[in-house]
Amino acid sequence: MIPLVRGVREFQEDFRDDRRREEERSDSRREDQRRDEMMRAMEESERQRREDERKMDALRTIVNDDDIEISIEERKLINNPEMKMMDNGEIVKRTRSKGSAFANQFRFDKIAPKIKKTVRKKARKELDRLQSEAFREANKLLRTKAGKLRKGVTQSDVAKRAQKILKRLRK
Repeated sequence: MIPLVRGVREFQEDFRDDRRREEERSDSRREDQRRDEMMRAMEESERQRREDERKMDALRTIVNDDDIEISIEERKLINNPEMKMMDNGEIVKRTRSKGSAFANQFRFDKIAPKIKKTVRKKARKELDRLQSEAFREANKLLRTKAGKLRKGVTQSDVAKRAQKILKRLRK
C-alpha cells in the first residue's frame, strides 16, 4: 500500500513541476517583451535626441557665424514647409504626391460624377424649423425629466402629438 501512495505523490509533485515550468515560461516571455519594449523606447529616445542635436547644431552654426545674415525673404523660406532647397542651392516648391495612379483609380472623387447641390427653399427651411419646435414641445410633454417616455406612451404618440402641435404653429 505504501509504495502506491508514494508513486501518486511523486506524480502529483511532477505535475506541479510541469505547471511551474509553464508559469516560468510565460514569465520569461513577459520579461522578454518588457525588455524589447524598453529597448525600442531607448532607441526611439536616442534617435529623437540625435535629431534634436542635429537641429541645434544647424541653428548654432547660423547664430554663431557672423558672416551669415538672413533677410526677411530668406526667413519666410526657412519657415515655409512647402519650400525646399536642392543640393545645388536652387529653391523649389515641394510637391505633395496624391497617391499612385493605381490607388487613384479607386478614389471616389475621381470616378463619381459631380453632384450638384440642391438649394433648399425658404418654405422648406421654415417648415423644418417649425417641425423641430413641435417635436421639442411634444417630447417635453410626453417624457419625464430623466428623458424616458412616460408610462403607456410610445414614440408614435410623440410624433402624433408633434403633428397636432405643428398644425397649431402653422396657423
